[in-house]
Amino acid sequence: MKKNQNYLRRGILFAVAGAFLAITAGAASAEYPDKPITFIVPYSPGGGSDQQARRLVPGLEKALGVKIRIVYKTGGGGAVGFSELWRSKADGYTISNVVVPNIVISAKGKGIGFKPGEFSYIGMTVRSVGALMVPKGSKYKSLAEFVAAAKANPGKLTVAGVGSTGAVNFGELAKILGIKTTYVPVSGGVGKMMPMLQGKHVDAGMTASNHAVKHRATVDTLVIAGPKSLGALPGVPNEPKWTYTTTWGVMAPPGTPADRVKILNAALNKATADPKITAMVTKIALAQMRQTPAEAQAYVEAAIKKFSK
Repeated sequence: MKKNQNYLRRGILFAVAGAFLAITAGAASAEYPDKPITFIVPYSPGGGSDQQARRLVPGLEKALGVKIRIVYKTGGGGAVGFSELWRSKADGYTISNVVVPNIVISAKGKGIGFKPGEFSYIGMTVRSVGALMVPKGSKYKSLAEFVAAAKANPGKLTVAGVGSTGAVNFGELAKILGIKTTYVPVSGGVGKMMPMLQGKHVDAGMTASNHAVKHRATVDTLVIAGPKSLGALPGVPNEPKWTYTTTWGVMAPPGTPADRVKILNAALNKATADPKITAMVTKIALAQMRQTPAEAQAYVEAAIKKFSK
């Protein structure tokens, strides 16, 4: 009888152990992703980051087979959203826009805890050059007129831009043009800055040229950055010495497993390869990019080096 009881106990123990191993093996082998992903947008609705997220999400959902929820964490020139991602669990279920050079410049702010070089970069997707704009009906019909007025009235003209990033990028142009204006930093992104410009609350506004294309019914562009003109903005002069470029991509928290970053990268590149996406971004003067995680990391590190001078 006692011997039978021992066999019974052993049988129960083996059954429990087997069930435990089956459960843990199932959990370990569960394919990523197997639940919804959160996509943090660090700027207000309507801006470039919001537009990028909304372009990407349908393709990402299709490639990954899970739902993706967009949440807005705005403020501090993107620092609030970047900080939220920095604190998130590194399991591949929270991702965010990355905007270069914004992430590098905003990291210099007081009390900022994140380090741009330590995020897990998934890939950059599009880039755009800078543009200086005035509202429709402005008395400044050309860059020459704007420069003449600024030189005649140092510090009087107002130029809006997104946070500290805008200050750096417009500062470069102002130095090239030899003018002094009053910079108006706007928190929350282009979605908050454009209404200020369109409502003529400032004399001019400075942001990426894709916004100048999108809002050309309500703003006029005086100059764009870079070595060549844009077909989407015919007749607008370019300033070769102005190096302002904005690049949008996607990133994950520091320490996200490499295999999950690889899966996200493949999904991202598949989403951006959709001809509909290509047509959409080309229409608003965005240049597409497809990268490996290593290339995206190197891209950010180059920006860190440039803006640490």
